[in-house]
Amino acid sequence: MSELSLHERIRNAAASQEVENVKARHTYLHGRADASGEWANIWSRSDDCSWAHAFGRMRGFDQVWFGSVADYDKMAMENAIEMREIYPETTGKDPRPLMEASVHTLLTDVIEVASDGQSARGSFITPGMIHSCLTPEKEKYCNVLWERYGSDFVLEDGKWVYLHEQVCPDILTKLDMFNWAAEDYARLTAPEVEEMMPPTLGLPPITDPGPLHNQYSILQQPQDTVPWPEPYDTLDNDNTYTPFVDKK
Repeated sequence: MSELSLHERIRNAAASQEVENVKARHTYLHGRADASGEWANIWSRSDDCSWAHAFGRMRGFDQVWFGSVADYDKMAMENAIEMREIYPETTGKDPRPLMEASVHTLLTDVIEVASDGQSARGSFITPGMIHSCLTPEKEKYCNVLWERYGSDFVLEDGKWVYLHEQVCPDILTKLDMFNWAAEDYARLTAPEVEEMMPPTLGLPPITDPGPLHNQYSILQQPQDTVPWPEPYDTLDNDNTYTPFVDKK
């Protein structure tokens, strides 16, 4: 790890605040289902760009845009058309926030800025919920979840943007209805009652198939999929949440 001058330490301290602001903008835009607003403004368009969830990883900006924006906006538009027939007062409103509200509070963030000042890495825990009051069944729903983020950021033309994101869902269940630990116990002790969904059903095109992270199980070993970052000199395969592809 390189010894930083006072100027470089101040630069990196300011960069860590900028990176935290980028993550906060993601939280807001995702909360209102504004996928196009997020990927159009706070993401790198590099071929090294990637977004990953438990099911796998999308690589390259075009693939990420198709999976995270085109498909997401399509669901929002289809939902808005359906909701217009049930709730005519929604006509004319932005269709994206009508779909759902994803509330991701960010806690215990650990951010490290590289010695060269050109990248930053962050680990976040996000307890939150996904809820909606506008459904075809005319019933409210709310899911509670715990996830972890592993995020790599880069400085491009003086602006901090996302390069990589790895989302790690640990717990997901319905709020005030189920017990996530009891659910898993029942699943493991009576697996014959569980209907397994095909692993590729409804998934966007992905380069790296999963699973990249497993949801909570009472029998699983601890997963350290996105450990907090250690001090580092530059973004490389030893210091990243998404290994770079060898382009030789």
